[in-house]
Formats: sequence, structure tokens, C-alpha cells
Amino acid sequence: MKHGKYMLSLVFVCLSTIALSQSNESASNDTNVSFKVYGVCELMCKPRIEAASKGKGVQSAVWNVNTKMLTLAFDPTKTTIDRIQKRILDAGHDLENKKAKDIIYKSLPECCHYREMSSAEAVNHGSDSSVSSIQNVYSEHDIRGVVLEEDKKGSFKPLNGATVAWLGSNAGTLTDENGAFSIRHAGERLVISYAGFSSDTIFVVPANELKIVLGSGSQLKEVKVTASQRSTFVSSLDVYRTQNISQRELFKAACCNLSESFETNPSVDVSFNDAVTGSKQIQLLGLAGIYTQITVENMPGPRGLATSLGLNSIPGPWIESIQLSKGTGSVANGFESIAGQINIELKKPATCEKLFANVYTNSFGKTDLNLNFSQKIGKNWATEVLTHNDFLYNHNLD
Repeated sequence: MKHGKYMLSLVFVCLSTIALSQSNESASNDTNVSFKVYGVCELMCKPRIEAASKGKGVQSAVWNVNTKMLTLAFDPTKTTIDRIQKRILDAGHDLENKKAKDIIYKSLPECCHYREMSSAEAVNHGSDSSVSSIQNVYSEHDIRGVVLEEDKKGSFKPLNGATVAWLGSNAGTLTDENGAFSIRHAGERLVISYAGFSSDTIFVVPANELKIVLGSGSQLKEVKVTASQRSTFVSSLDVYRTQNISQRELFKAACCNLSESFETNPSVDVSFNDAVTGSKQIQLLGLAGIYTQITVENMPGPRGLATSLGLNSIPGPWIESIQLSKGTGSVANGFESIAGQINIELKKPATCEKLFANVYTNSFGKTDLNLNFSQKIGKNWATEVLTHNDFLYNHNLD
């Protein structure tokens, strides 16, 4: 029995010695090696490089983003350093003495394009980098993307003219007709806004192109902006102080002729000149009508003996506007403008109504008939006909 026990103990010691020696021999066969592999980021480059390095016979692979050094522990009996480096090159990362294929390199995400950053310290093949240098490289990159809207059918359409700006700064840009934009990296958050849509703020890391879909916001209803001119005004662009009386003001006076056009103007008095004929005269600044010059289209109008009857011979429906200037004026159109000048602008063929008919009568039997007609002859030519007739028909008057 004792001999049997001794034999079992001896066999156990021999097996343990053989297993230990084999373990020590396997550990002594592992080779540790370090070499440079180029990349820029710890988020995507580091996992890619370490995953490409590991394989049959590789015990560990650690890549340092700052030093760009890859440390390997592998068994040379199961794999070779050339095989490991080939897998790294096939992943798109350059070695110190070998370069990956361009087509593989260009397929990497934009943040991993270390060759374009070769001018910066982060990827300089002759020196090491730091985290701050990588951030500087990022700040020199352009952020590209597209801004879209989603319609009711689920289709995406580009937003032209959307505002893309860095939060807290004045740096920004607008999207083009395809909704695309490119902006220099100058912050961490981009603010995207567009009229009628809800603004969006996104956190940006230099990576693939951004795709931003804005949600519909409270859309404004249609706003119409209209402008209207006062019925009577003084132009600030005119050298002389000239009061302009428009057709809207003449409608207020309900005038049938020129003498009745100044009923709403307190500075111009129109009085009867002759009770028998019913002729009228204009008194401007307290002076008689002979001291006021009347022109039609800046041409001498009723003057001299015809002044009193001329005020009744220009119908109101013919008048487009009246320009009134008070005080002594220029003698370019005549010498009568001592108290002031009144210019009558008649309706123009290009802007006159195509057909206008007007009939006025009162209880005294006074009747006015007006008929205006305009016609365009060509692109630059037009003509008009202005007719008027007035008469008094009352059998009860002597």
C-alpha cells in the first residue's frame, strides 16, 4: 500500500511539472511589439484600430490616441506582424511606413480623415499630438448638412433660406435652394430656424453630414400691407410749397365744375362775379381772381375776360388733381401769378377709366351730363374723349 501511495504522488508531481513548464513556455513565446498607427479620435478610430489588430494569436491590442502607438501582445507561432498590419491597412489606417488604399480611406467617417488634418499637430507624421490639438483641428473643419421639412404625405422637401447659426454667437449662414449648408465649426450647438417652423438646437460633433428635419410651428396667416395717399397733401420733395388736391378730395366736394372744387379748401374763396350770368371768380389771399393764374396741364388756361366764365367750363369729372401754390410765383407760365397759381391736371388716357358716364340734376332744373371714354391703341399709345354738357331747364323761372 505504501509503495502504491508513493507511486501516485510521484505521477501527480510529474504531471504538474509538465503543465507548468508548458505554461511558462507558452508565455515565453508571446511577443510584445509597438508601432505607430495614424488616427484622430478615440470615439471611432480607437475601436476600429484595436478590432482590426485582434485576431488569431493576438492576446491584446491597445492604441493610444495621443501617441498614435499601438501596443500588441501576440504569439509569433500563430500569426505574424505583417498579417496584423495588413488588417489595419484594410481598415483604412496608415502605418508609419505603409499607406492604406485611398478608396478604403475615403470610406471612413469624416471625423477620421486624418490625412486632411496633416497640417495640424494632431496628425503630423513627424510629431505626436494632444487632445487640445485635436480640438483645434475640429474647429478648423466645416460642418455640412441639409435642412428639410416633412409634408403631410411623409415626403421630405428642402427648406431654402433657413437660418443656421452657432448658439451664443453671430456666426451663421443660410441654406441654399437644395436646403444644404456649410458652416465653419465655431461651437458645440447649432440653432436652426425658419419662419413658420419650430426652431431646433442640436449638439454638433464633427462627423457625418447632418440631416435636420424641422417640425411645423404656428404659421402666420396672410398679412396684407397696403398704402394710401392723403386726399390733400404738401409734397416735401417740391422746391415750392405746393398743395396737391387729389380726386378723392374732389369727390368730397361733389363738384360739377372747377369753381366748385374748392368748397373743402378754406384758403380759396369762390364767389359770384356776376349775378346775371352766374359766373364766378377765385379769391386767393384776399385778392381778386385776376391776380391768380390758372393753368391746365401747366399751359395757360382761362385768363383775362375768359377767367370768370372759364371756371364753369372745366367739368369736375375731367379733373384728376389740382396743384395749388400761394404767393408770388414764377413767370414761366404767365405773369398773373401774384396771389398764387392753380394748375389743373386732367385725366390721362393711360390711367383713365375705359367708360365713365355721369348725370347730375337738381330741383332747380340744372343738369350736367358727362361722358368719358379711353382706348389703348398700342403698347405705348392711348387716347381719350372727354365730353360735357350742362343746361338749365325750369319753366317756373323767368
